[in-house]
Amino acid sequence: MRDRKSDTAHRAIAEQKVGRKLAPNEVVDHLNEDKEDNVPTNLDVKTRGAHTAAHNRARPLSRLRASLRMHREGKKIY
Repeated sequence: MRDRKSDTAHRAIAEQKVGRKLAPNEVVDHLNEDKEDNVPTNLDVKTRGAHTAAHNRARPLSRLRASLRMHREGKKIY
């Protein structure tokens, strides 16, 4: 589990990159999917809807694999 300080670090870096405070409906996307890599070139600001849509288009098979793994491990899938 990530701590709260690292959860806000990437937001602060992204705000410096775009030159303004992020809106409540904006999220910071890590382009290389490494949540610890907070270099400005790896961060992209998107609305929540655009972020969700991009991940749903980009990773349908990985989501299926994750669901199958959770099923095998006996975890609930919602």
